[in-house]
Amino acid sequence: MLDYIEQKKSLSQFYQYNRTIETIPQIVADKKNENIDRKKLANTIRKQYQNNAIQNENIQAQIQALESENTFCVVTAHQLNIFGGPLYFIYKIAQTISTCKQLNDKNPNFHFVPIYWLGSEDHDFEEINHIHLYNKKIEWNDKQHGATGEYQTQSILPLIEEIKTIVGKQLFADELISIFVKAYQQNTLAHATRFLVNALFGKYGLLVVDGNDADFKQALIPIFKDELVNQQTHQLVTKQSEALEAQGYIQQAFPRAINLFYLTKNKRERIELDKKSKQYKILNSGISFSKDEIINELHQHPERFSPNVILRPLFQQKILPAVAYIGGGGELAYWLQLKTTFEYYKVNFPQLILRNSALLVDDSTKNKIEKLDFSVEDFFKDIEQLKKDFVTQHNDEDIDVSTIKNEIQLQYNSLQKIAEQIDASLINSVGAELQKTLNNIDNLQKRFMRALKQKNEVELNRIEKIKSQLFPNLSLQERVENFSAYYAVFGQQFIDDLIEKFDVYNKQFLLIQLNK
Repeated sequence: MLDYIEQKKSLSQFYQYNRTIETIPQIVADKKNENIDRKKLANTIRKQYQNNAIQNENIQAQIQALESENTFCVVTAHQLNIFGGPLYFIYKIAQTISTCKQLNDKNPNFHFVPIYWLGSEDHDFEEINHIHLYNKKIEWNDKQHGATGEYQTQSILPLIEEIKTIVGKQLFADELISIFVKAYQQNTLAHATRFLVNALFGKYGLLVVDGNDADFKQALIPIFKDELVNQQTHQLVTKQSEALEAQGYIQQAFPRAINLFYLTKNKRERIELDKKSKQYKILNSGISFSKDEIINELHQHPERFSPNVILRPLFQQKILPAVAYIGGGGELAYWLQLKTTFEYYKVNFPQLILRNSALLVDDSTKNKIEKLDFSVEDFFKDIEQLKKDFVTQHNDEDIDVSTIKNEIQLQYNSLQKIAEQIDASLINSVGAELQKTLNNIDNLQKRFMRALKQKNEVELNRIEKIKSQLFPNLSLQERVENFSAYYAVFGQQFIDDLIEKFDVYNKQFLLIQLNK
């Protein structure tokens, strides 16, 4: 990702457009050459919102705008994490909105719509079934199998009581709980996630699009058929991946011979071709098809065919007038494996934008950091280094023994010269004694440091607490914490501030101070 940000030549063959805002007009011109059924796109999204009973004039206007040849979109995608999952899920959507605002300001002849693509066909339940809130894990244990978007949501409702207890009587706690209750009264996880995301971002014109739709998949029948019959994707992605590895990069996603799942109510299983019997078999089931039968099944029920991580980007880019995709490092790494597949199917490869990361710091924490004579940036250091820095800065005692060790080294050098004159075999003994002495001095320094740490125990405990708060489990805050901790305190203003501060074209890691 560092090489991609710097646009190094070693990666240039793996993407189509530079990651600058100035490239957008060219991408628009190229995307216009594709035959996208905009009427069908708008009608399908409109139907999805009607099925979710969400009526919002701003949303309807955005859907209508998609029918125009001068409307394009910026897309992000994510799994259906309950309660919004880790913070970066919220960040990705906020950044998609802020990016469209930038593009609309810079390109007044076009209109750009932010889109969140629901990862409703994913079946990795363990990745989406929990959140962390104030160091407590809230977990949904009702595994129902199949695509998570089809999961029934009734058993999530009791978890809201846990959240209610944790957020307590914060200013916007009731508003947050009300949003969660209304969202998870929806009958499926896909509908619940659409409701939740719309409650947070709908006023900005964000559209939530669910690819698990027969009307959308109808447009992919030719590509899915080619995947079943000719299996070109495996060859194309493998070759591209080998080229990446030749440049020293690690392969992020691994293609299969057939990159499709067969989707039924409670199952999402891989499709494999048994070359001996020439039967298409659905793993972990008794279902199998001949070539003619599976092609007929595809035409009759395209909704039963689900793309994996290799084909999903092609799917969304095929049906959407998208000029850019915003994702994390891992996501963009596998997109870089896909350019030749897009070229083969004559679908425009979008601009790839690495999302911003962010560290949230409230007033109270910032004040505590400043009282310790640190900056927020200092807390990116290792915890032991932070403690050492504090002890060194806040004690008159000089425990730096490097000067003493240098003096001892000089004295032992003199001893080695004497030893050399008497008996050369004694030189090694002098060296061993020197090392023993230096080790003893190092041990003394550690004892000095331990004594000073005990002397500053209150402050060092405070440092540990702040470090744990900013980097829970020694991980980035955005990968652990849930947005509820901040929404309960700041309300919709929290979302507004994120959208205002994110800038994917000019910034990468942001320190965001939250003020009450």
